[in-house]
Amino acid sequence: MKTRPSAYARSLSGATLAVGMAFLAGCSNMTMVEYPNYHVAEVESFKTYGAPSRVMMVEVHDRENLVTPETWASALSNHGYPPRLDFIADAGDLAPNQTLRDGYRVVVAVSPSQTTMGEKICTAPETTDYPADTTRIPVRIAFCAGDSPISELRAHFIKDEFEQHLIENGDTIIYQLFPRYIRDDDDHRCGMRRADC
Repeated sequence: MKTRPSAYARSLSGATLAVGMAFLAGCSNMTMVEYPNYHVAEVESFKTYGAPSRVMMVEVHDRENLVTPETWASALSNHGYPPRLDFIADAGDLAPNQTLRDGYRVVVAVSPSQTTMGEKICTAPETTDYPADTTRIPVRIAFCAGDSPISELRAHFIKDEFEQHLIENGDTIIYQLFPRYIRDDDDHRCGMRRADC
């Protein structure tokens, strides 16, 4: 079975990123989830292989612990395309009949360093203290298979409403990280390998 993604990595186009950031600038009171980046041609087989009991770990890195790992696990659970996954923050929470696939997990980096993306989010995620004057907290989230990212995205949460907005956006995050299929770049009806078009 697959353990590392193949060389299908794609980056967001500059135009799409510019549009997304312009939209973000106009929505100052909303949490924004950006379009994901996929490092494989399809995600579904990694998801089913990586969660044989439909349970997966979530690994949270947050210097200030604004939201507990357990809240992250709960917010991300039971969303997305079937089979839906339950997330746990502690392997001790596994039921006797459940197993985890070693290395397969969702990694969350709250206020990540600028280099925490791609393979580094799976191997050595780094986070920073929240700026004192910030109202938004950047978060990078990735589905990892061992040292390799399968899918990843960035979100911007309103600091004062972080937990509530996380709960409200858990389904969006999971649909983006675990798409049923990805449109090809050459599909001109869509243009990008995205989960939502």
